[in-house]
Amino acid sequence: MKAVIYARYSSDNQREESIEGQLRECTAYCEKNDITILRTYIDRAMSAKTDHRPDFQRMIKDSAKGLFDAIIVWKLDRFARNRYDSAHYKAQLRKYGVKVLSATENISDGPEGIILESMLEGMAEYYSAELAEKVIRGHTENALKCKYNGGTPTFGYTIDKDKHYQLDPRTAPVVLEIFTRYDQGATMKEIRDHLADKGVTTVRGRGIDLNFVAAILHNRKYIGEYSYRHIVTPGGIPAIVPQDLFDRVQQRMEKNKRAPARHKADDDYLLTTKLFCGTCKAMMVGESGTSGTKGRKYHYYRCVNTKRHKTCNAKHKSIKKEPIEDAVVSAVMDKVMDDAFVEYIADTVMELQTKESTILPALRKQLAETETGINNMLNAIQMGIINESTKQRLDELEARKKETELQIIQEEMRHPALSREDVVWWICRFRTLDVSKLDERRRLIDSFVNSVTVFDDHVLITFNYKEGETTIPFSSLDGSDLESVGGP
Repeated sequence: MKAVIYARYSSDNQREESIEGQLRECTAYCEKNDITILRTYIDRAMSAKTDHRPDFQRMIKDSAKGLFDAIIVWKLDRFARNRYDSAHYKAQLRKYGVKVLSATENISDGPEGIILESMLEGMAEYYSAELAEKVIRGHTENALKCKYNGGTPTFGYTIDKDKHYQLDPRTAPVVLEIFTRYDQGATMKEIRDHLADKGVTTVRGRGIDLNFVAAILHNRKYIGEYSYRHIVTPGGIPAIVPQDLFDRVQQRMEKNKRAPARHKADDDYLLTTKLFCGTCKAMMVGESGTSGTKGRKYHYYRCVNTKRHKTCNAKHKSIKKEPIEDAVVSAVMDKVMDDAFVEYIADTVMELQTKESTILPALRKQLAETETGINNMLNAIQMGIINESTKQRLDELEARKKETELQIIQEEMRHPALSREDVVWWICRFRTLDVSKLDERRRLIDSFVNSVTVFDDHVLITFNYKEGETTIPFSSLDGSDLESVGGP
């Protein structure tokens, strides 16, 4: 019998049985029952109350390929704690000839085994629901008294012995400083750098990042508001930030959120390592500077040869950052929105998949030759040619066939093939991107753009596929001056 192992635990705090322990007992069960393990599927910190578990779904999908006969779990509650999901997926697995086996629960294949299995699943679901209810009930009682409910403590507060929030004399002033600086016009990056210079760390002792600053500025706890689920208690905990200051900060963040493509960080140059000078072929790198007269900050790309050796005589030695990035993003979106482009990429991927693996074709050829040898031996036996050598040769061929089939299965699992629908779906997802957001602009460029070359009168965009190029004249770039003469 061929099988796979499925292991799972619910959260980082749960240690009823580690993943390693589950794998060890499942492996011992397979060895005891002469079961061949093809691979393992593992979901860490994932609840069985939901079926949205990546490796679980991958395992269910692989079962349709006829690659294995059974799924081994440590206990049935590792598979599901919801009897409806359990029944649904087990019925689906039965269609493919796959059954779920428990390594530690002795369940027979007869009618009594079905009853026992249903009882175990029902108990697991009851345990899960009861535990969740108890946790929520306990947390609700705490919330009504504005008490700490566990988890990472909030920066700026300490928790006293009665589980009440108290101001932390060391970090509460830092919170007020963050709000004050942002209200006075500082950016989140500037605040982050300032805190890093002061040696401020998170509650867990980690370095400060932009997400930390943003979370602080959004947190209503700092105006004294306690909340848990539907329970909201104004003034339930000590306030650090005055209400009027908090409101001004929220208004400024909302205004900045609506501002199109405001990229503040110095390293937010999306074309870094992809932008080149068409004259000297050198890389163009991101720089910034502040105007001495207007005090305005400028971002641009400059050819490295104009900085180091001054050997480049290109017309456009430096170009403004936003127009060139907007042009590239627009060119990529034009491609993504083109159905012919999507079909071309899908066709190319499917063709590449047939060429990529050199092992699978060799294994399949070896299997075909072995099956031919087995048929020849069977024909010889039917003709009366049978002796010790014939039987030994037939046994060798049968053993080779089983081994080759196993190698094919393992190779297919190591390199799962994408369907054409998968490829089309992946590309079409980019059509819904919000190109005003930095991360989504970066995803678009990283996925499709190979290089961007700046010539004297046009920009050449080369895409990540054969013969994929787009030429954009300088005159058509937003009707604006793309060039940043020497930088500010």
